[in-house]
Amino acid sequence: MRGKKRKFLLGMILILFSVLIVHLISYKYLIVPYQIRELNENMVIDDIPYKIGDKMDNLDLDILNVGGWENSNLYGYIISYYNENIGEVIFTGYPDYSDEYRFTLFRTRHNNLSLFGIEVGSNASEASAILKKRGYKEEHNRLYVKGKIKIGFQYDLKGIIIELDVDLKSSDWFHKGNYK
Repeated sequence: MRGKKRKFLLGMILILFSVLIVHLISYKYLIVPYQIRELNENMVIDDIPYKIGDKMDNLDLDILNVGGWENSNLYGYIISYYNENIGEVIFTGYPDYSDEYRFTLFRTRHNNLSLFGIEVGSNASEASAILKKRGYKEEHNRLYVKGKIKIGFQYDLKGIIIELDVDLKSSDWFHKGNYK
């Protein structure tokens, strides 16, 4: 009887350990839906009602087609809209190889993007503290990562943010077209 309990207990420990390892490894490479939801709930882009991860087909592109936005199609899998007075909006279909494009990047040098209260003109060290408090890890100077969400900023000699961007990388290792 004692041997069966020991084998059962050892088997359960191995199963739990295996599940934990798979979870820890996959967490780094998968986009967890609550992370995108948290980002979108704390992100405001003036005059652009898009949310990170939105399908391009579901969005009103007339907002970008009027108002001085320049459109370019890069490499066949990136569609970029640029407006000098607002910033840059990028829709990406790669590396997913999917037929649908998603809103994956917004970059600006203007005070029209707010991420967790961080804006162009904010203090860089305060912004760093806010992102770390939210669970973002500093990958290198001025680039913070949580899952596949990347928030980056450039700042001047006074430590004031002069450029801010948010970027969503694909979660698809196997190129099957899967944004979460």
